[in-house]
Amino acid sequence: MGAYLVLGLLAALGLLGLCWLLLGRLLLPIPLALTVSLTGYGDGEGLEQGVKALHWLRRTGLWRGEILILDGGMSPQGLAVARRLVEDCHAQLHI
Repeated sequence: MGAYLVLGLLAALGLLGLCWLLLGRLLLPIPLALTVSLTGYGDGEGLEQGVKALHWLRRTGLWRGEILILDGGMSPQGLAVARRLVEDCHAQLHI
């Protein structure tokens, strides 16, 4: 009797896991390789948050693409932030 209970529980967990995987596959976006360009101004306010958010999406597999940082008149401090993001998040910097 206990064996049937364990087998039933394992079958239910297996079915739940399969449904979870199928739902996850349906919710994932269509894989497109897009390039997102972010323009940095001044000291690079908001640049770090945007680049790290895109890097998180790329790391988790929800987005496939390139991150491009454009110089829109960044100060030396802003360029330092952009260069650090290039190294940390594998972005490209165009000055």
